[in-house]
Amino acid sequence: MKKVFILVTALMMTGGLTLAYAASADNGKILFERPSLGGGTTGKSCSTCHEGGKNLGSDLFERKQFAIMKIDKKSLAEVVNICIEKALGGVAIDTEGRDMKDLLAYMKTLVTKSTKPVKKETQKKVEGC
Repeated sequence: MKKVFILVTALMMTGGLTLAYAASADNGKILFERPSLGGGTTGKSCSTCHEGGKNLGSDLFERKQFAIMKIDKKSLAEVVNICIEKALGGVAIDTEGRDMKDLLAYMKTLVTKSTKPVKKETQKKVEGC
């Protein structure tokens, strides 16, 4: 009986830890639209340049290297920090921190939305005219 209790407790704790650190796209959206992200001073937010996922690119999460403003970066988190520093006039955030993970989770929803195939309407044949 003690073994079962220990096993159930361990599973609950592990699941709880996983949920506690899961990225939040909802929080990411708030950060994406916040001009003060990273202590931003220009009044711009991520959505100023990338509203609705504009200019993010459908392969954003598949790339191995990035180039932004003639600066080569190896990760998307580093690119986000370049935008925070240059466009927002702020200070880079922790690339492994919760805010970055939330931002990336939200950006993934934008890329997914913008790459869904558009359903084409087919013309219906009208008979009897």
